[in-house]
Amino acid sequence: MAVFDQPRPVSAGLKTAENGATVQAGTRLANMHRLQGCGLISPASDWGGARNRRDRVSEHLTVRQCEALIAAADRAEQMGLAFNRHWTVHYERAGIAEPDGARFVGRLLKLTGDYARRHNSKVTAIWVRENGDGKGGHVHILMHLSLGLSLRGRTPKWIRLAGGQSREGVSFIRAIGGRLLSAETGGAHYRVNADRVRGYLLKGASLDAGEALGLAYAGEGGFVIGKRCGRTQNIGEAARR
Repeated sequence: MAVFDQPRPVSAGLKTAENGATVQAGTRLANMHRLQGCGLISPASDWGGARNRRDRVSEHLTVRQCEALIAAADRAEQMGLAFNRHWTVHYERAGIAEPDGARFVGRLLKLTGDYARRHNSKVTAIWVRENGDGKGGHVHILMHLSLGLSLRGRTPKWIRLAGGQSREGVSFIRAIGGRLLSAETGGAHYRVNADRVRGYLLKGASLDAGEALGLAYAGEGGFVIGKRCGRTQNIGEAARR
């Protein structure tokens, strides 16, 4: 995995694993199966999460949002559809206004899901929007897409179809664990990398949320207009029940 920008640490209680990764002492993020979905999930939404409102402004993820994302990620693994790709889209650079960010993300995921369905496959995904730090509005998407399906050459077209401009520096995709097969084989290497990228996705949690959930890093969200995070319906609260 590539080395990401380092967000703010929440508190003490951190330790260093043998591979040099910094992790929270105690229960690790991936084992938090006790967490229940938050009340932000709406059956009326195609891609999960709170309904998108242009007057909804937030600076950080809440505890309940973090819990819902963690629970959805756990559900994806239980289904055998563990996340194998980390897709970052800088939608502001693509010409998408901040109030339209969530709708743009939803369109990207619909295009991805349509592609998977044409090949009798499924997509699972969670996503979080962020802003600031000289990067502008952008979204991090953790997703599972079957090994036989490639995103090469497709994402520029999908960005245009979703209403954006495809240009250099807009879209980046990394394999979680360094290669797509890692999510299929599992093992310690994938586990460490999957936990690390989950933690990276949740770095936009408020400091209070980070403290409550034992996250290693938090406080790096930035102001977002509209829905801040979401997940595909197949790993939402209703599916988990």
